Amino acid sequence: MSKFSTAPDPYTKLLHKTSTGFAVISPAIDHSSSAMRSSEAHPSRFRDLDIPTAYQELRRSTSHNVDYAHVRDIVNILVKERGQKPNLRLYDALLLANTDNVNGSAGEVAQILDEIAAQGLVPDSATYHAALRVLAVHPDYLLRQRILEELRQRWFSLTKDGWHDVVAGLIRERQLELALDTLDQMQKEGAKVDSWLYDLIIYTLCSAEEFDSAVTLMQHRISSGELYISATLWYYLLDTASRALHHRGTLFAYRARVESSYLNPPAGICINILSTAARHGDIYLATSVLRILGRRSGHPVQLHHYEALLETYMTAKDMRTSFTLLTIMAAAGHPPTEASTRPIFTHLTQSPSLVVTAVSILEELCEQDRPIPIQALNVIMEGHIYHRDLASALSIYKTLHKFGDSLNPITATFDLLFRGCTQAARKDLAMFLASEMVALKVAPARLTYDRLVLVCLRSEDSIDDAWRYFEEMCSLGWWPRNGTVMALARRACQKGDQRIWRLVNDGEDGRLSKSKVESLIEDYWKDGSEEPKKEVDLEQRWGQ
Repeated sequence: MSKFSTAPDPYTKLLHKTSTGFAVISPAIDHSSSAMRSSEAHPSRFRDLDIPTAYQELRRSTSHNVDYAHVRDIVNILVKERGQKPNLRLYDALLLANTDNVNGSAGEVAQILDEIAAQGLVPDSATYHAALRVLAVHPDYLLRQRILEELRQRWFSLTKDGWHDVVAGLIRERQLELALDTLDQMQKEGAKVDSWLYDLIIYTLCSAEEFDSAVTLMQHRISSGELYISATLWYYLLDTASRALHHRGTLFAYRARVESSYLNPPAGICINILSTAARHGDIYLATSVLRILGRRSGHPVQLHHYEALLETYMTAKDMRTSFTLLTIMAAAGHPPTEASTRPIFTHLTQSPSLVVTAVSILEELCEQDRPIPIQALNVIMEGHIYHRDLASALSIYKTLHKFGDSLNPITATFDLLFRGCTQAARKDLAMFLASEMVALKVAPARLTYDRLVLVCLRSEDSIDDAWRYFEEMCSLGWWPRNGTVMALARRACQKGDQRIWRLVNDGEDGRLSKSKVESLIEDYWKDGSEEPKKEVDLEQRWGQ
């Protein structure tokens, strides 16, 4: 048989030899020497052993904590100095010596099996099982299949340890589906699966994010009456499943360990659990873990915790509780932001009737004397504007005082309304709202000017007001968004407006390049004059 090589293994530790299993620890080291080669040094204390005692020492040294060199020394003493002919007991010991995680290899197992055949010996069940034990440490799929086939041909049955070694080898090769099938076959054959093998495959399944299979195995262990499952394994399942936002795995581990107070997860895992609940709309899980966070001193519930809970409610399409949570956030000193209301806005975009329902919910909350944050009203106005219902959005703005005497619009409120004015080409309304901003001393932002420029571009033939807002915006150190700059440039070309060159500055603040402006002029210039690039000194414009 040809020598089989094994690939380096990412594990640092797989199994330790116990009364029920063996350890697979690190990458195999391939050896090319003959199975019966002699050792350089034979310790003097072994040379004095008689043959029966030497065999006893050989059996002891291969039962646990196998030392590759030590076993080979004893075998060589028996063969070279005691005159023992090669036999299956010696070959079995040489096979088991390869369970040494550093010096053993699957390639040497193949060599030993070939040498057994060359000596005219017939392997027995113990020999095959010794080889399988090595392949649990240094996996080689082809060699394992050869051994299993020879076992079947000779009507040998796999022992309990043999089943464990086969499954462990498949796990090491990351053939997880085949390992699970073999585990199932093992159970059908009546072989008891030891806890270490269950732990091993569940750890591996979790690391591969196969959480459904991991949970199924955990449930089988519990239903079969296993009481003492490793606490570390439970922690690892909760940690990896919540990090991957896997709902079934997270909920299973949470109910089994956290609710029963066996496990008190750290804040990082709690955040992952909260994110998982938000992704899948599990209100029970989200509120439960939020209570855990709230009970901890030094770790008060923060804005992002509330936001995750809000996302949970909206995933579950519970709009009433979501708006109630916005009022709780305001009362708790964590007023929501525009980002906090994104899950609500996404829900409101599905139908105009949902926006009407949201208004009714806020009116009911207001009647309960709950503090209504302006962001709650903003997201309703945003929903109306999304459905192109500027009149309803403006109606909400005009009745802000009904939701609270101290409730005042903020910059984001006007920015939303300016967006609606742009959609409806209502420059007159936009100018009224701009005067409202001045009267209420609401400071404009970059987006405010950007949308005022768009309103002026879309509402009338003259673009002088658009240029005035643009110049005022630039004086404050702001630059319009790319789409706004392109809209202004196209309108300037259509009007034959030489001010288009004010938009030019290569590679700075998203401004237009000279080549882009020239392309726009070629496509949109309407006044019939000579090319503006000939009339306007670009370098002079840059200098200005």
